[in-house]
Amino acid sequence: MPNNVLLTPKVMAKLVLFSLGNRLNIARNMSRAITPEFGKKSFKIGDTVQVRKPYRFIGGEGLTFEPEPLVDQVTPITVGSLPHVHWEWDSVERTLDVREAMSLYADPAAIALASKINSQAATFAANNALSSVGTPGTVPTSEATYLTAGDILVELGLPENEDLTLVVNRRMSSAFVTGMKALFNPSSMISKQLSQGVMQNCLGYDVKLDQTINVRTNGTFSGTPLLKQAAAQQAEGGNNATMSLITDGWTSGGAQLKKGDRFTIGSSSSATVGGVNSVHPQTRISTGRQQIFTVVNDISDTTGDMTIVISPAITPSGQYQNVDTGGVDNGIITMIGTTALTNVQQGLLFHRNAFAFVSVPLSNPEDGMGAKATNEYDDETGLNISYVKYFDGNSRVERHRFDCLTGFGNLYKEMACLIQA
Repeated sequence: MPNNVLLTPKVMAKLVLFSLGNRLNIARNMSRAITPEFGKKSFKIGDTVQVRKPYRFIGGEGLTFEPEPLVDQVTPITVGSLPHVHWEWDSVERTLDVREAMSLYADPAAIALASKINSQAATFAANNALSSVGTPGTVPTSEATYLTAGDILVELGLPENEDLTLVVNRRMSSAFVTGMKALFNPSSMISKQLSQGVMQNCLGYDVKLDQTINVRTNGTFSGTPLLKQAAAQQAEGGNNATMSLITDGWTSGGAQLKKGDRFTIGSSSSATVGGVNSVHPQTRISTGRQQIFTVVNDISDTTGDMTIVISPAITPSGQYQNVDTGGVDNGIITMIGTTALTNVQQGLLFHRNAFAFVSVPLSNPEDGMGAKATNEYDDETGLNISYVKYFDGNSRVERHRFDCLTGFGNLYKEMACLIQA
């Protein structure tokens, strides 16, 4: 007969963390190197730390001393999200079998927390990933789309042979398995995919199946949108900055862009040729691909003109150059996806250093305040969890609460690419 254990706050918190371990497929694969920046007791909910990034130099040739200016770039990390699970019971159970405690409380709590944290991580990553492949509304069925995502990351500076995580949902996985079954691939991989029915590690990627990938609705795109300014539109800061883009040509009163909408900028004579192309961060040579820009905030058109806040900034020169040219007057804007398309699913290919995940301890009740509490940390996921239990004498119920304090930030978002589906 299995032994019962005393469900102290520390034991209960560790059970939930144990169950959480393999469920944070997105957040746990983000960088946690920033977490020590939040190790001071003075930080509160909603505090922000400005983390300075390494300098990027251009370099030159010859014996002449040519010092480059040191341009500081910082990324803000705010801990303002409070995912939690709370419950109560009316008969105070002091002990439970470990397996019973896991199945009744720890596993359900972990599933709920993982879903909330991963969903937040997926939305943050989707809104901030620098690149995008695939067609919104069409689930990719071959390896070509996934390989192209990796090509783009390397073109934007990712060294070869770096570990990459690919996160897809069941629908994307099933489409891939179906599309690949008749092609020439390693028989062991095909056999495993068909026997298990899910996408396996392949193409050099660590594949994670997760239903919390971002799902969104495109904005309303109407008219023939163009850049509107005689001088080239550009700004400093490159991939880590935003800028305002002046546009016209929208249908008056008929366009509404949503945060996360994406577009490219073609030349004034062609939507698909020329225009604003991305460059390799060290060589500054054009990749031949038009840079994808992301709408930062929702905006509605009333006159046919719109000034749109976009990411990244158009920076055609300097230490943080990210494109080959500024945006010229009448440059053609091409929105990615069909207007007002719903249920657009967004998988993600990313390197650990694309984004930061931060989780810090919460301030718990002190001893003698009528509660028992603990903060526990999991090295594998980087998650801090606060568990508090207390007894309400008025209603004779025991209350339990699990709370986390988390935040996300951009590090090198050019190291992430959306997989549109």
